[in-house]
Amino acid sequence: MNQRLLPAIFAATLCLCATAAEDPPLVKHMEQVDDAYKALRKTEDAAKGAELAREAQNAVVKTLGEIPTMISKMPDGPERAKAAATYRHMVGQLYVKLCEIEKAFLDNQLDRVAALVDEIKELKKQGHNEFMEDE
Repeated sequence: MNQRLLPAIFAATLCLCATAAEDPPLVKHMEQVDDAYKALRKTEDAAKGAELAREAQNAVVKTLGEIPTMISKMPDGPERAKAAATYRHMVGQLYVKLCEIEKAFLDNQLDRVAALVDEIKELKKQGHNEFMEDE
C-alpha cells in the first residue's frame, strides 16, 4: 500500500470544508475526522488516543458514500469514475492508517503514533492537491 496517499486523501477531504454550502455531508464527516485527528495528535493517554482513533475511523467510513465537489462537477465518464475510485482508495488508506494508530495507542507505542500521524499529514497534503479546487 502506498503510505504517501493517505495524507493526500485526508487533506483533500479536509479542504472540502471550505465548500460546506455545496457539500455538507462530506464536510460534516471530514470535520469530525479532523477534530479527532487534531486531538489524537496531542494526547499521550493511550486509552483516549485509541478512542479518538475509533471516532475518526467512524467518520471516515461515512465519507466513503460521498463524492468531493470537484469530482461531482466532472462530466460522467471514465475520468470521473477513475477520480471517484481514487478518492475512495485514498479514504480507505486513511481508514487503515487510523486503525494502525489505534493499535499503536493500545500497544502504548507513542513513538509509532507520532510517525503515523506524520504519514496522515502527508496524505492530507496530497489529498488537498488532488481533490480541492483552487480558490
